Amino acid sequence: MTGFEEKVEWKASCPSVEELLCLQLSGYSSRQIVGMGIEGNGQLKETAAKAQREMDKARRILDRQAKAGVITVPYYADNYPWHFNNLCNDAPALIHVSGDLGLLNRDDTVAVIGARGADAEGLDVAYRFAGQAGGQGHVVISGLALGCDTAAHRGCLDAEGQTVAVVASGLDITHPKVNKPLQEEIVAKGGAIVSEHSFGVKANPTRLVARCRMQVALTRSVIVVQCPIVSGTMYAVRFAQEYDGDIFGWENDIYAVEYGTWNDMNSGNKFLLDHNLAIPLRPEQDIALNQYCQIVNGTE
Repeated sequence: MTGFEEKVEWKASCPSVEELLCLQLSGYSSRQIVGMGIEGNGQLKETAAKAQREMDKARRILDRQAKAGVITVPYYADNYPWHFNNLCNDAPALIHVSGDLGLLNRDDTVAVIGARGADAEGLDVAYRFAGQAGGQGHVVISGLALGCDTAAHRGCLDAEGQTVAVVASGLDITHPKVNKPLQEEIVAKGGAIVSEHSFGVKANPTRLVARCRMQVALTRSVIVVQCPIVSGTMYAVRFAQEYDGDIFGWENDIYAVEYGTWNDMNSGNKFLLDHNLAIPLRPEQDIALNQYCQIVNGTE
């Protein structure tokens, strides 16, 4: 049997979208599902067949999502974002997308992330960098949180660019609630909202951390705008380091803004730069992406 034939057989053995959601509702994690061989897939399908209550719930959820225009894609589908394959067994078993699914397969992307409590300078930098990238036609990735994430999405939209928000709740819930208009605007202006969670799932600290791996998987250029040394942003940095140089050859470049004055709010940036874990960017710098999707000086 050829490799192609083996792949076709494996895909045919995988649980359906309904079965996958049923398994998740039964307590199975993506890690437990993804990477199963043909024999393991058979066991998963048998488990789903016995969980009638969860299966009925899964069907109701998927029906609600379809009526709301949400696309649900399993990890083995041809239109599953190839970037998430870089996560190997940590790839989401299902993704739920509102908006342009095609943006998740673009490679000219940049993640602009930072603290919720960023100061005025940090918010301005997030807005400027995202606006420059979006205005040049690149896709800006962030997380819809308050602070730097909101500034990055807004900067991209104001530059008439497309932006993707990776969120930690079902797409019928906006976290934080105040960003519901922003979430709707992102989709209305050609962007996308993506989650590994189905309708009804609320964000919590564990899910907020886990979504960081999806943010950095969608790009090779991660800009840390401003963050304390202990912050959610540093989890994203850790994931970018962990999935760097994987078997697919995709490497992440981490950038951190270098401020003239260091304080608690940007102590994470200082740590990354002092330990040569990130490439410095100046707050006033103009940026662009080169042919390798790396950040370069936009004035050169």
